[in-house]
Amino acid sequence: MIVDDEPAIVEALRDTLSDRGYDPVGFTDGTAALAGLEAGQFDLLLADLSMPRIGGVDLLREAQRRDPDLVGVIMTGDGTIATAVEAMKTGALDYILKPLKMSVILPVLSRALTVRRLRTENAALERSVRERTAQLEAALRDLEAQAAERLRAEQALMQAQKLEAVGRLTGGVAHNFNNLLMAIDGALQLLDKRLDPEHVGRKYVDCARQATERGAKVTGELLAFSRTQRFDLRPTEIRGALQACQSIFAQAAGPTVRFNLDPGDDDVWALTDPDQLELAVVNLAINARDALPDGGDVTLGLTVEDTVAPTVAVWLRDTGTGMSSEVAARALEPFFTTKERGKGTGLGLAQVYGFARQCGGEVRIDSAPGLGTTVTMVLPRTAAPAVLEAPPKAAASKILEGGAEGVRLLVVDDDDAVRQILVDGLRLEGFEVAEAADGETGLRALRRDPPDALVVDYAMPGMNGAEVAKRARALRPGLPVVFCSGYADTLALDDIEDAPLVRKPVVVSALGRMVVDLIARQGG
Repeated sequence: MIVDDEPAIVEALRDTLSDRGYDPVGFTDGTAALAGLEAGQFDLLLADLSMPRIGGVDLLREAQRRDPDLVGVIMTGDGTIATAVEAMKTGALDYILKPLKMSVILPVLSRALTVRRLRTENAALERSVRERTAQLEAALRDLEAQAAERLRAEQALMQAQKLEAVGRLTGGVAHNFNNLLMAIDGALQLLDKRLDPEHVGRKYVDCARQATERGAKVTGELLAFSRTQRFDLRPTEIRGALQACQSIFAQAAGPTVRFNLDPGDDDVWALTDPDQLELAVVNLAINARDALPDGGDVTLGLTVEDTVAPTVAVWLRDTGTGMSSEVAARALEPFFTTKERGKGTGLGLAQVYGFARQCGGEVRIDSAPGLGTTVTMVLPRTAAPAVLEAPPKAAASKILEGGAEGVRLLVVDDDDAVRQILVDGLRLEGFEVAEAADGETGLRALRRDPPDALVVDYAMPGMNGAEVAKRARALRPGLPVVFCSGYADTLALDDIEDAPLVRKPVVVSALGRMVVDLIARQGG
């Protein structure tokens, strides 16, 4: 930018500098020059010292206020030291005396632009250093945070993998144990039907069946921990559910425990299984009771959380003995217990953990020795259903004419003892029963003599129950199917529509009624 109140000088400088590769813009008035000045528009200001309205010193000062990177050179016909000092004070890099000579102007302009370039590069370098330093500091903080998070994630992963491995193990144990219980309990059921009401052996049968019921409860908790059994997940109003199980909770906690309920004031809905929720609450109550040998306070409550996703936290707080961090880290493992022999199975919190995980949530334990324990089940929150359906009323069984008489069943189970019990028991109920020890044999039997319904185990070698059911319905669409399984991994059965699942050990008479009802319902 060239500014001089003498048009001839402006014109001469503009022409000469253009020929030397510069891109000059000339003004004869300082005010007009400022009006068009924008930051970064010009590299250098070449201004006359004395001009009307605004002189070169004031012009340079105002121009540099608008564009700090702009460098200035003052032209003047007054060559005194005072003039040079004043020009330099304003920020000018140099000054040129009139009359102007190109041999003087060009070196001055070159030096000024070199200084500007160095200033600009230095400022850019300083900014880059500051930015890079800030980036490195931020990266260091991120790295430290990531390292801490990685450590927590690795610890959580190790714990999850350990629990997953234990879950698979317990699921297999439950499967084998349920088959044993089915054979024992089924034999007891058949024996019970053959004993007179006053027979001396009946009390022994009853005692043995009570033992198998306790065993079935243990396997049920194992299956809950393995997280692969089918849950009836549906929107559930948690506040009302906690209030509904208040009495059973208080009974489980015992008379020495002061029970408090803190359900909040608003209805809160979560996606869960109400029956499994009640079982989890009872297990928490028993666990809290055992932590309060001399009595104390237990509070059951719920809290709405929205930290990451909408959730409902069902928590239980006791004033008991508390747990060390080492014990708390293992508290969710099945069979882990610090209680005396015979005082606990170590499956209560395992069931709570499996229940919460299968609902899509988690379990948190906050405890310290002498400071009590808080166990929190975090469940996914959901909206209330648009229409609240009344719970189905217990309808009378749709018994076919003649009951089970004439109804043909096909029982497929690879366990010989279990299959024998089911076949004999169902025959006593009046069914005509064919049997098969594996899926291929069962399908061949179905082709030869199509049954009215199929009773099939899930876990079998070669072809599992789900595959058998799909192929059976391909051969005979609409075939009523009942799964009878002691295995944990039965989530695959969700793909089989209208096929109820009963857990081994099963009451054979109840299984028979279920089959008859299913045939009647599907038969219209």
